Order: sequence, then structure tokens, then C-alpha cells
Amino acid sequence: MSPIQQLLSDNLKAIRKEKKISQQYIADRSDMLASTYNRIENMKVSPSIETIERIANAIDIPLAELFQSREISDKSVTQKLEMINNLSDYNKSVVEILLDSIIEKDKLEKTQEVKMKKRLADLDKARKK
Repeated sequence: MSPIQQLLSDNLKAIRKEKKISQQYIADRSDMLASTYNRIENMKVSPSIETIERIANAIDIPLAELFQSREISDKSVTQKLEMINNLSDYNKSVVEILLDSIIEKDKLEKTQEVKMKKRLADLDKARKK
């Protein structure tokens, strides 16, 4: 099985389990037999793009999500921001506080760096006198 087929298989299984839906449910909504869907999910057959699109529509996700790594660390900043938008209000607040803290920390570090460089320059001038 190719890495892409493995990724598709893993994602189909993971998404189905996350959504707590059966293979039969997806098969019915994709207009195929449950046994056919099972063979696709386990990569016993290679589905066409049209079939994969029907499956994505059946489980109500973008087609591209079936081919994306499920690892958060592999996601781009844009994808992570999209994930943040789907968080609960409480968790969005937590993320906002964390981001504010990191931004403030960065500003303080930059300010301190500028102050330290100025102090070192003042020391150099004092030594040269």
C-alpha cells in the first residue's frame, strides 16, 4: 500500500470513529454497498476520485481533509487557525490569553535586548575615555 493510500485509509477510519458513524451509514450516503466501502476503507481496492468525493460528502468533510496528515504538528499555521475557530468559546479564550502572553513576552525580550545593547555601547564608550 502506498503512503497516500495508507493516509487515506487511516483518515477514513479515524474520521468515521471520531464522528461515531458506521461503515453502513457512509456506504448508504455514498450510494454503495457497505462491503464496497469496507474494501475502500481497508484499501483492498483503489477508489476513483469521484468515489472519494462521494465519501467526503457523505461524512461532511472537505475532500482534501482525507489526504491531510491528522497530526497537528504537520498542519500549517493557517490550518491551525481554522482549528482554533472550531474550538469552544472557553478554549478560544485560553488560546487568546496564551497568544497575548507570548506576544507580550516577545515584546519584553526585544525591549530588554535594545536596552542591553545600549548599556553595552555606553560601557564601550566609558572604557574608551
